[in-house]
Amino acid sequence: MAPLEIDDLRQQILDADGHLLIQGGPGCGKTTIALLKASRYVRDLEPEQRILFLSFSRAAVRQISDRMNEVFDRQSRSRLVIRTFHAFFLDVVRSHGRLLTGVPSSFIAPDREVQRRVTFTGDWEVERRRLAMEEGQFAFDTLAETAATLFEGSKALRVLYGGMYPLIIVDEFQDTNVDQWRAIKALSESATVVCLADPDQRIFGHLKGVDEERIAHATDHLQPLTFDLSADNFRSPEGGLLGYANAVLHDTPYAQPDNLYFFRYGPSSQVAKCELQAHHVIISFQSHLAKQLGRTPTIAVLTTVNNLANLISETISTTSQSAHGDLPPVDHELQWEPDLAAAAGYVVGSILEWPGLSRAEAIPSTLRFVADFYRHKLYGGVQGARGKIDTLERAIAAFETDKTVRSKTARILIEAFDAGATLSGIPVADWQTARRYLVGSEELTDVFSQVRRLRLFKATDALAWALTDAWDGRSYYRDASAVVRRVLTNESLTASLREPVAVSLMSMHRSKGKEFDGVIIAEGPFRGRLLDPSWEPDRIKANRRLLRVAMTRARHAVVFVRPDYAVPLVAGHPSAR
Repeated sequence: MAPLEIDDLRQQILDADGHLLIQGGPGCGKTTIALLKASRYVRDLEPEQRILFLSFSRAAVRQISDRMNEVFDRQSRSRLVIRTFHAFFLDVVRSHGRLLTGVPSSFIAPDREVQRRVTFTGDWEVERRRLAMEEGQFAFDTLAETAATLFEGSKALRVLYGGMYPLIIVDEFQDTNVDQWRAIKALSESATVVCLADPDQRIFGHLKGVDEERIAHATDHLQPLTFDLSADNFRSPEGGLLGYANAVLHDTPYAQPDNLYFFRYGPSSQVAKCELQAHHVIISFQSHLAKQLGRTPTIAVLTTVNNLANLISETISTTSQSAHGDLPPVDHELQWEPDLAAAAGYVVGSILEWPGLSRAEAIPSTLRFVADFYRHKLYGGVQGARGKIDTLERAIAAFETDKTVRSKTARILIEAFDAGATLSGIPVADWQTARRYLVGSEELTDVFSQVRRLRLFKATDALAWALTDAWDGRSYYRDASAVVRRVLTNESLTASLREPVAVSLMSMHRSKGKEFDGVIIAEGPFRGRLLDPSWEPDRIKANRRLLRVAMTRARHAVVFVRPDYAVPLVAGHPSAR
């Protein structure tokens, strides 16, 4: 990114008092000017006071932390607290939830909530609120609402947090939901609020409580001084990427910039699959940017759906044969939704416990974990998952009452247990032994396919060490399923602290708030389309907004991988297919 110049407009921001609204597009310097303002604000803080910077994702928090190191000196860095909304509200409810409930607060982890939700026969929203208010058990999706209610209901709490954080900076303000806005609005009584916003990056409008009028709400309530930085672009100033992205957003003509490329594939070409074409493009793009930049570039491969990112990940993980010759594997990181793979891992963990359990304990335990795996699928809207759960529950009941077990999955697991599972105490080898039992039925094969994705947690070493500690010294791993849960949860929470890899695959939604040297946008032939004239106008508008976000993640260049018959991205340019 080009260095930020303190022009007259930015100097006004630094000198302004009171609430602020800073608007502008990607790369205009909203975050940097907010950090510069915070660095000045630090001088007037009392020893116990801090500045609070709120954002939506751990990745965004990391990026802001990296940017902070360029602005704050070593002594001042501890005075800026950078948190996700989720983490901040968790601390608030943990410390003060008792004011609402009269009992200590506890939390229902997301995977536990999924299991409880899909088996609950009534209105889960009512039940979730009852658990919070009567039992002090808070699901994570209720944290924002609870924190907002606490702040609205207690002036003392507002004063306390306003005293702790006299300046609060809110990143991606346009995407705040109603409860996040309620909390910020309440805190604005005793703290100065700086809102950073880009109306054209509002891509989470499909989520409950996110309102396209949120910026107007802030203007009406906060009466902030408003600054518009949209004329600037420091992220990719040498090319026309932002202009082209804006043209995609509004479907207006725009000449193709020199740093924007299109690669196509189709049934008549030798490289007929999106995944293979993407593999070739990644390798070529890496080489191109490395020569241009004189270093290893960071590249993101973005898709509209997770499934296409998964397919590309599987393809580039091995050598591919294509019209371009053999394509070597690409070291990369797939950013994904890990809950289903984790649920599959708990099944393997339960099998590692078998030698230490009786038959009556082991079989129902593993079957329940398989059923929980399908509860995650049911929560994700997978058709047929409810029938799988019912079949497995009937099998558990039949097994426990010595009746005929009809489930093929249950019979396979029973036979495997009866044959005896011999473990060595070497975690990697024993994991593979337990995993080999996941064959012979549709359910077990489904679990196995997800277990393979546990490698994406980058938790192999942590799992091995934790299971070593759980080994009883003779034949089994104590509470192995709980050990697996603890390790995977910890790895998921700390993933954003790892050093980024050169190539990352993710959905476009997950790319928001991130920056890369280059971006590859891949479109599938059927699933993962970028645009389709048959869609409703609102969906087309939302996808155009999403495309703008994806393109503007790039500092230097963007490549599209699209089918031959793809819909043009901008008006009047068939070459933009």
